[in-house]
Amino acid sequence: MASIARSLQRIKNRSLALEGVLEPDAAERVFREHGHEWRERELPPATTLDLFIRQVIDGNVSCGAVRHGADEAFTGGAYCQARSRLPLAGITGVCMTAARQVRVAYESDGPPLWHGHRTFHVDGTSFSMPDTPALQQTFGQPGGQKPGCGFPVAHLLVSFDAATGMLLDAVPAPMRTHDLRDVRWIHRHLNTGDVLIGDKAFGSWAHMAMLQQAGLHGVFPLHQRRPTCGASDRIERWPKPPLKPAWMSGQEFDALPNELKVRVVRRTIHRRGFRPMTVHLVTTLLDEQTYPAEELIELGRDRWFAELNIRHLKTTMGLDVLKCKSVDGVLKELAVFCLVYNLVRAVMLDASSAQGVSVDRISFADALAHLRHGRGMSTPVRLMTNPLRPTRREPRAIKRRPKEYDRLNRPRDQMRKALKYQEKAA
Repeated sequence: MASIARSLQRIKNRSLALEGVLEPDAAERVFREHGHEWRERELPPATTLDLFIRQVIDGNVSCGAVRHGADEAFTGGAYCQARSRLPLAGITGVCMTAARQVRVAYESDGPPLWHGHRTFHVDGTSFSMPDTPALQQTFGQPGGQKPGCGFPVAHLLVSFDAATGMLLDAVPAPMRTHDLRDVRWIHRHLNTGDVLIGDKAFGSWAHMAMLQQAGLHGVFPLHQRRPTCGASDRIERWPKPPLKPAWMSGQEFDALPNELKVRVVRRTIHRRGFRPMTVHLVTTLLDEQTYPAEELIELGRDRWFAELNIRHLKTTMGLDVLKCKSVDGVLKELAVFCLVYNLVRAVMLDASSAQGVSVDRISFADALAHLRHGRGMSTPVRLMTNPLRPTRREPRAIKRRPKEYDRLNRPRDQMRKALKYQEKAA
């Protein structure tokens, strides 16, 4: 079986950055470090992980379809069993280490900074999975669905490097989880002086105080419950709330200061063809001279790129609906999706450098297609460039109508019995 590094050589010049961790010996060493032992089989751990990565690159196809692109003969059931034997900690370790190497390879090129600060985006989303008792118990389902009629849905907190679009972390949790509950896992990737950008859910007193205590900065829309009157660029002192948030422990809350000093910025944005829009931001970047209000507003608007990256993950790559029927399987799928996403971003970064355009204008779908179908090792690769349309607005609406079938409003076994009763009555 070809090595993982060879199967991913379409990453062009950056393939050498992956060779150390994705070679079979290195991958198996990580599995042994996590206590995984195995017998000599047709599908050892490194080969199974290689196939797993190819499976996600090819559109997360079925286990039965994976065997058609392999060099050796095996059944879809054999591959599925081999994948289930891989330890979750080991596969997560390999995938996250490889993703880190990809990011480090591009960070060494010196990504652009914003006033000397690295910037990062954070946002929350969700994904679905098969309806099994274990997944229902672990993640839960939307409250509007009757038992037996809905699918488990997981909450996912993700963070991206704003300069490169690389995925830093993806933290899954039960569906009814606030975005801030796991935000401390996002902070572990940040260094002193880094700036975190998100939506208004992240602009709470407790989170802003956590950032300031750790030497970090935040730029978030002002929460709708905060008063918006006053100067357009002012310093405010927020007293500590009397009650701690549910997602924080009492010890963590007690360690926060009694008062928080923040800066609130208000600007009205005029866009041709649209009504004026007033934007309120709150930030821990207090110096008006070093951080002009207009640039802060523009920085806050860039958080939309997190939404685009999530769309690439869920729609273009297929993370929206995972296929494993066990909790460990779902978490393994998620880890490999994160790795493949960063591999696609690596292709985009190479193409943007060669074509002299911003990486945000390189087509993610075309980069994924190149990683999936591209042949040869010619460099540099040229990918589709999206036109620059900063004022383009499209409604969040679906034009294609769904098929006119009844909704499953009762458990499937009950509806089967009803059909049999109707057939006998007829």
